[in-house]
Amino acid sequence: MKKLFALAAFAAALFTLGQTSVFAQKELAISAIQGDGVASPYERQQVKTSGVVTARRRDGFFLQTPDGKDDKDSKTSEGIYVFTKDAPSADAAIGSLISITGQVQEFRPRAANGATLPITEISMFADRDKIQVLEKSVPLPKPVEITAADFKENSITELEKYEGMRVIVPQLFVVAPTGGRTNNVENTSESNGTFFGVVKGMEKPFRGAGYDIFEYIFLSKSEKESFQKEHPGIKLFDGNPERLRIESLGLDGGTPLDVAAGTTLKDLSGVMHYSYNTWTILTDPNARPSVAGYESTVVKLPAATDRQFAVAGMNLENFFDDVDDPGIKEDIVKTEALKARMNKISLTIRERMQMPDVIGVVEAENLAVLKRLAEKINSDAVAAGKPDPKYAAFLEDGNDGRGIDNGFLVKTSRIKVVEVKQYGKDEKFASPGSSNEIYLNDRPPLMLRASMADPKTGEPFAFTVIVNHLKSFLGYNDPKRQDAVRLKKRLQAEFLAKLVESRQKADPNERIILLGDFNAYQFSDGIVDVVGTIKGTPAAKDAVLNPSDDLVNPDLVNLVDLITEKQRYSYNYDGNGQVLDHMIVTANLVPYVGGFGYARVNADFPESYRSDAARPERYSDHDAAIGYFSIDPKKASK
Repeated sequence: MKKLFALAAFAAALFTLGQTSVFAQKELAISAIQGDGVASPYERQQVKTSGVVTARRRDGFFLQTPDGKDDKDSKTSEGIYVFTKDAPSADAAIGSLISITGQVQEFRPRAANGATLPITEISMFADRDKIQVLEKSVPLPKPVEITAADFKENSITELEKYEGMRVIVPQLFVVAPTGGRTNNVENTSESNGTFFGVVKGMEKPFRGAGYDIFEYIFLSKSEKESFQKEHPGIKLFDGNPERLRIESLGLDGGTPLDVAAGTTLKDLSGVMHYSYNTWTILTDPNARPSVAGYESTVVKLPAATDRQFAVAGMNLENFFDDVDDPGIKEDIVKTEALKARMNKISLTIRERMQMPDVIGVVEAENLAVLKRLAEKINSDAVAAGKPDPKYAAFLEDGNDGRGIDNGFLVKTSRIKVVEVKQYGKDEKFASPGSSNEIYLNDRPPLMLRASMADPKTGEPFAFTVIVNHLKSFLGYNDPKRQDAVRLKKRLQAEFLAKLVESRQKADPNERIILLGDFNAYQFSDGIVDVVGTIKGTPAAKDAVLNPSDDLVNPDLVNLVDLITEKQRYSYNYDGNGQVLDHMIVTANLVPYVGGFGYARVNADFPESYRSDAARPERYSDHDAAIGYFSIDPKKASK
């Protein structure tokens, strides 16, 4: 599906909230209450309706018109959620045909940015409303089959017609694994039963360029006109409405379904709901889908040849130690949990990544724990009958309140360390809403100058690596915090761009590699063009809310742009694959690039794997980026 479309092409009014006069307590069909739009024409009115109870949850139940009684209108839903606040009455038993009274509400469920479509529901309270059982053990309505034809480009409301109804996906292709809640102290996790998929045959969804549609559609008419006038170059990203969010714990009696990306599930059925800006299927606890296939995303990465060196970037995600450090709000990990975590990382580096020569790491607590990791990898390699890589650890403390920092693991058996230096630790800026200047770089860029000796001549091949961990998206779309967060992200990008430019000017021959977690995409999100600014290709002034000047010449090259589109992700967020972990190089290094990719070990695997110390998967939530560089430049094509 295409993901960009002009603002002018988007309908100004997504839905209309209609009102009718108060009526006597005559019964309305569920489809009449739902209406043919996003919002009910009976919002805030008292109604009476009937249907079959199809599912229950802790604060309500789903009601649907029996088969043969529907209105034959494909635009109106025959199902609805009845909100009871507390556990629903026993009279609302699954399979019972009941009559109820209640008030129609348009409930807005939780969303990351606070802007979301509403759910039409009936609020039913014991002290006000009535429930009457008309018949028991009634057959449940046959589920509606969801197919690729139910989705349209740039439309986020296509599944409204099934809201609250029983549905089935004959074949669902999982695009993002089951998530969960992690316990860093114990190195364990608990499944939340939620994953994402698409109808089999549809493309894996990726975060596309442009401004998030949910930040735009809820603006008033005048706000939209002003937005378009001030930023005519901004395009919208539609969020990939073909994504289906699957909650295996969403209904009473549900058990977690832990699946990896690439799994095909057969006959996934449940009730259509809406949550986190995504159409969501609450799976039927009595009809567990079967696994119909699995397409592994793991690709065996090669080891660098004797005339290559491999450079990687790894987000270790809260890699804390088992020591209580005063003045830092860190997790104090249990010793056995730390050992388990280090074993997973060691397995990843040795077996999945083939021991890269330089590894830039982010989210490590201190030098001591990074040294322990280096020692673990070295001893494990020797125990496995491999040569000692002699990894050495380097790290400089930064300004992060939790004490996570940037560092390096360098394979000193092949690489000579010339210098390690931190930049911008004392840099401050005036943040909106703060009376004092605050630190710009919570995790300041850390530079490594190194060289690899030519195995034939002994001549050193010099290169520079700068590891980065830029400001996260936390608060990015929060009206109370967004100005400060967006400014900080822009200034961090400009600081890094100026750092690289100053080094290019001082030594045009310096070969520089920028890597790490940039917390930004390879294109502009319409708010701040972080990566474009760093590369020297910032978005046009009218195409981004917080523009930057062009600060870099010659421009840098993002290696992710050189690989196939299907591989352009290092992280999954709400079912969208996205690149947060980049490898950006100076133009003079491009002729030496021998390959680039990601170690598929985290983003595609369920969070439940974190608890298993014997397997590498899910030591973190990011996949590691790895690039291969030859000491011999490619010959120019004739």
